[in-house]
Order: sequence, then structure tokens, then C-alpha cells
Amino acid sequence: MNLAPRPEDDRNPDEPFVPDFSEGAETGLYLALLELLDEGLIITGDEVILEVNSAACRLLGRDYRQLAGQPLADIFPSERAFLNARARLFIQGEMRGCLQVATPTGNRNLKFIAAARLRPGIHALILSPDLAAEGYAEPAADAAPGDTLWPRLAAALEQPVLVVDDQLQVAAANAAALRTLGVERGALVGRPIADCIPIEWPEDGATPLATLHPEGGAPLSARVLPGPKPDWRLLILPPVAAISGLPAAPATLPADAPPPASRLLLPVDVFDATSQAILVSDAQNRIIAVNKAFTTITGYTLDEVHGKNPAVLSAGQRDKSFVDALWTGLAQTGQWQGEIWNRRKNGEIYPEWLSITAVRDARGKVLHYIGMFSDLTAKRQAESRADYIATHDILTGLPNRRLFECRFTEAAERARASHRSVGLMRLDLDNFKAVNREYGDNTGDAFLQQIARRLRMATPRGATVARERSDTLLVLLPDVDLTSEIGRAAEALLASLAQPFEAEGRQVKLGASIGIAIFPEHGTQFDALVRNANAALTHARQLGGNNHQYYADEMGGGTLEHSAFELNLRHSVEREQLEVHFQPLVDGRDGSLRGGEALLRWRHPDLGLIPFRRFLTAAREGGMLGELGDWVLHAACRHAAAWPARGGHPPLLTINVAIEQIMQGNLADRVQDALKASGLPPERLELDVDEIVLKEEHSRIQSALEKLAALGVRLAVDDFGRGVSSIPRLKRFPLRAIKLDPVLVRDVGVREEAEAVVEAIAAMAGALGLEVFARGVEGEAQQAFLCALDCYLQQGPLFGRPMTAEEFAAYVAGGKAP
Repeated sequence: MNLAPRPEDDRNPDEPFVPDFSEGAETGLYLALLELLDEGLIITGDEVILEVNSAACRLLGRDYRQLAGQPLADIFPSERAFLNARARLFIQGEMRGCLQVATPTGNRNLKFIAAARLRPGIHALILSPDLAAEGYAEPAADAAPGDTLWPRLAAALEQPVLVVDDQLQVAAANAAALRTLGVERGALVGRPIADCIPIEWPEDGATPLATLHPEGGAPLSARVLPGPKPDWRLLILPPVAAISGLPAAPATLPADAPPPASRLLLPVDVFDATSQAILVSDAQNRIIAVNKAFTTITGYTLDEVHGKNPAVLSAGQRDKSFVDALWTGLAQTGQWQGEIWNRRKNGEIYPEWLSITAVRDARGKVLHYIGMFSDLTAKRQAESRADYIATHDILTGLPNRRLFECRFTEAAERARASHRSVGLMRLDLDNFKAVNREYGDNTGDAFLQQIARRLRMATPRGATVARERSDTLLVLLPDVDLTSEIGRAAEALLASLAQPFEAEGRQVKLGASIGIAIFPEHGTQFDALVRNANAALTHARQLGGNNHQYYADEMGGGTLEHSAFELNLRHSVEREQLEVHFQPLVDGRDGSLRGGEALLRWRHPDLGLIPFRRFLTAAREGGMLGELGDWVLHAACRHAAAWPARGGHPPLLTINVAIEQIMQGNLADRVQDALKASGLPPERLELDVDEIVLKEEHSRIQSALEKLAALGVRLAVDDFGRGVSSIPRLKRFPLRAIKLDPVLVRDVGVREEAEAVVEAIAAMAGALGLEVFARGVEGEAQQAFLCALDCYLQQGPLFGRPMTAEEFAAYVAGGKAP
């Protein structure tokens, strides 16, 4: 308690209880007998342990300070065990059973009976090491049938207490209540309360005070509190001292305390047993008594604070308006409660919830002030932990999208005021799902944690890296002056991922694609900027990955998968907007033409020529891959059939086939129809399947590939080397060749690791009788290195870019590449 000098206009409230501890009254009531129970008793609220008795400390193998004020989760072996127990006890309302708890010597099974609700959010949990839970239900000889634990609670109190069940029968009455009401136990317990004592219950919404009319006595006001079971009630009568004029037991006082006549007399059970700190001051606001919890929380003994103003506990100067409001509340209602910050003896500042009550005599004169407070440090820590879980990704520790959006909002406000920009990136890990499939989720999670650490270290100060979902992250760059800063930051992020990752004996090399949108150029709202960054990310992936791209308006208003875009794609065949282009496949030793790869293009009326990679997603989501694949198959075979032989070798035609085409089940028939219609011999056709196809266990894939091989069509694995294929699986399929992933080829001559991987793949392929093709060859050094590994068939910018069908036909006929 921390009070400034008070005003003199105290008023006398109409209060039937002397003293009234307000919010703390029922806590003191319920906790009074903690040390009288043989069973372990835990009082918990907001998932924090508020109080424990000695028996609970013994059962859990810890002392009081290791339990009181700590998160309830601490007594369980794991977070999962705590969440399961919380659901059973507080949500499902399980009344009895067994719990596994953690002790310093290991886990231990304890039986429990009910997590009874003392008040909203406050529960009592009773634990036993060896007695059957049903033993608690055995009634005492003089108790009425029903719950006997709560009568034991009431019996330990000096304050009169009645326990009334859901049928309005008296389930229990302690000795103080029997004396106050002047009745025998047998005439009251087990009978309807209205038959024994006329009672007026409070109306709904009214002050929870009932009025009892004992025979031959004055009416008594009783506080009504929630009982231990649904619809049960506790009736708390005024203390015996308030009715009979008899003094209650004195609280502990210091050695130099005033004579007994001037001492404050309080019920010992409330004063000493409660876990809440109690501070009592006189009418001049000088401290005259404190309880043990006060010393535990503040560090001060009574001798150190006796006679001083409670301001000795203050963490700093109080605002005058706050002090005025506090004293006004005390004067008008006799009570005040709220959260304040105080300072412990060791200098530590802590939050507390404080309730102050003015105690007056019959004439309304203030005798004392009673302050009860509880340390909110553990609660604030629990709230902080809950807030962290709500705003962060637990696996990586990165902010989640919710927190990221909050930080974007703040950054956008600053940018508006300072006329600067904000960069928003969406980063997608290339082929990370394949890593999870190959090595399992646990190894994948370990890789993600390493990725998060690297990205955080690579971002500039003030930037935020957040995890949006499995392999997609968001990056926020606030307070940007030049947009080039964002590009440099993106390059730094990609560079941070360049070195291989190792976890659980596995090593992988991962790249990333990054899409960039800028506030306010590409949008002013968070959702719009994320969509635009995603469109740019899609473009970066379509360009082969491991690069960053800025959003541009021609990307279709935030995404090429816009409904209008997809609708136009559906009509592209009938409108004759599709084209097939070809890229040369050559012999790296002499540059002779060996074949051409068919590449689908869409000549959009507004967006111009669009490569297949930019509308692949729309085609896949729209279920059009089968139709588009058939169109390419027929068109490419028709063109290839007309190619003249060059150097005695008719050029090979290669076409990529999607897994959706294979899963349709009749791919061999459709290929045979295209070959027959075009007149192209089957041995001149090679179908390239994605490496991921080999991971699938579906029998339809195996059957389709075997039927294609039976036609005489060559089969090859495209983009081999991404790390998802199991080499022994290659022999399960009728394959003739493998094509190296362009990412591997690009690093040849740059990184020794890449060269070692390519060399190993070439050696493995030779042992299996497979040809090796190289895609993405850009320089002569790469050409020479690959040829030295007997990887002669090569394709890439070094040998020619994709050409229209007419240009490629002229090239095959002996012309030069355009």
C-alpha cells in the first residue's frame, strides 16, 4: 500500500462486515486452513500458482518459494502434459483422476479430486499420493451427505460460514456459524436453509448480500460467494467479534508496539494464512502491522517499516491526480483497488494489485486502513509469455505475420510523415518441400531454424524477418531512402543462404526466390503489398529461382493467376494464341545439332509473349495442364516430323511432361495418337519427366512410363540433382537419360562442391547405363568440364536461345542460329 496524506472528509459507508477485505476476503477465507490439510492443496488463477500448503510442497519436492507465484505449467513434465491437464481440469471439468507431475527426482503420478472453482478464474486442486480419490467423498459422522472437503475448509475458520448446495440445503456449517445462529448442527445441516432460518436472497444483479433472520436475534447480513460446485453458494456471516463485541485474536506486532489497548485486532486465520500481503496502518496512515506474505513480497520486516508511511514502498513519485482519485474513492466508498508499481527492499520494482479498505467505528470515524496486495510479477511474466506465443513462430523464434503486420503499420506511418519508403519482401525457399519429403519434418525443422538465424544476421538494423508459413518468410525494411537499398538487402539475404546447411548428419544446399513490393509505390495497404510481393516472387521462381524481382504492373494486378487471366488462358487454344518454340540441343564436342526442346509460349493480346513458367500455376490450378500438354505434343511432333536430317542424324525432339498428364492414365495412348498423326518415329521423341515424379509410389506412374517405353519413346529425368531422388529408384523406371539441374551447371567452374556433385552424378549415370544431358550451359569452361565427364549433350545460352518453329526449322536446315 502506498498512500499520500489523506483528505479529512472521510465518510461512513454502510458496511456489515468489520473489517471487509474486499477482493481479498474470499481468498483469505478459502486459504485459512492450508496447513490443516493432510492432502496437497494448490490454489491457481490465470495459470499461475497463487498458494500451496506444506503437503503440496512435500508431494512436489519443492519449497514454498519454488511454487507460489510460479506458472502452473512448471509442475508438469512438459508443455504438452500441462495443456492436457489444463483441458481436463479447467475446460472439461474432470472431477477426479490421476496426473503426472514433475519433481526434482523425476516424474510422479498423483491422484487428484476436482479442480473446484473458488471464483471465476480461481481453482483449488487437491492432490494425494496414495489414497483413492473416492476416499474424499466419505462423509464424516456428523456431516450431511455430500462434499466433505469443503465442510473441512469451513470448519477451520473463525468466521461463520454456511455451505449451501444447489438444492438450497445446508451442506455444512462451521462451529462459528452454529454459535452465531444459536442452533445445533443436527437442526441445520442437511436441511433446507429456508426451513431453519428465514433468508432473503439478493436479486440478480444486486449486491451479493443475503439477509438471515435467526430466531430471537437481530437480522444478519451475509456475503454470498460462489460455492465449490455449480450452483452451490457460500454464506459468509459477519465475524463473531463484530456481533458479540468480543475481540478477535491479535496480529503479530513488533517488539516496540503500543500497549494492547491500542493494538489492531484481526482474525488470525485471515491475517496469517493468506498468500496476499496485508499492511495495516492507523488513522494517520502509519504502518502498525504486516503479515508474513508482506515480508516475503517486499523484503521488509515489520520492525523496518513500523510507524512509517506506506510511501516507503513507492517506486517513484505518484501523480497527483492518481493520489486524489485514490483518497476520493476511500472517502466515498471506504474502498479502493487498482494496479500500482512498488519497490522491494532490494531495489527491484514490481507490479502489484492493491485493495485498500477503511475500517471505521460505530460513529464513522476511521480507525485503520487495511491494504491487501499480491505480487503480479509472475502474472505479467505469464502474460508476456502468452503475448510472445501469439506474435511469434515457436519453431524459429521469428515474428509471425500478425506481429509483422503491426510493424509494417508503424513503419508505414513513419514513412508517410518522412516521405520515405518501406520495402516488403516475400521469400520462398526453393524446393524446400522436397527436403522435407526426403529427410523428414524433424530434419526440415532443424534446417528452418538455421535459415532463420542466417536471415536475421543478414538483415540491416531495424529490419524484421517473419515466418509466414512452412517455407515462406516475410522481410520488412523500414525507413528506406533509395529503392536500391532493398535490392542490396535482397542480395545479402540470398548470399546468406549460399553455404550448405547441415543437420542430423544431412547436408543440403538451398536457394531462395524473393519478390519485392515497395510502399507506397506498389500499394499502401498491407494485404495489397503482400499480394504484389507474391506476384514478384512468382516471377522470380519462374526465372529459375535463387534471384529477386521487383513487382511491376504488368504482373497482373498483384498475381498472374487473376481470374480474368485464367479465363483468357482457357480460350487460348481455340483462339490460336499458343505457340511452340524450340531450343537447340547440341553435342558439346563439335557443336553439331542433336535435337530441340519444345517450349510452350502464349501470345497474350495485351501482355505479349508469355513463357510457360509464368502461367504454369494458373494452368495447374485451373486443371488445364492436360489440355495444354496435348496441344504441345501434337504441335511439336508435327513440326519435328518436317525437320530434315542433319549430318545423317534426324534431330531428337524433347518435350516436358507434367505429373498431371501421367496421372490421367492414358498418356501412352495420347502420345501414340500424336506420333501417328504427325508421322514422327517414336525413337525421335524423348519425354522429360520431373525428378519429383520418381518420388511418387503410385502404380499408375510406373505403368504409364512402361507403356511409353514399349512404344519406343525415350524417357529422361529433368532437373536432376535437386536432392529429392533416390538413386536406386532410377533403375525402377525405363529411363534412358538424366538432365542436370541448371543450378548445378551454373556453379560449374565457380564452386568446387558443384563440380564434385556433377562429377559424381556423371559417374553414377555411366554405371547405370544412362546418358547425361546438361542444361543451362553458359560458358566454354562449363562446356569443356562437362565434355571431360562424357556429358556431351548440352543445352543453354552458349548454343542458342529458344527460337520460333520457323526459325528453328531454318536452323536445322543448315542456317545459323538467330
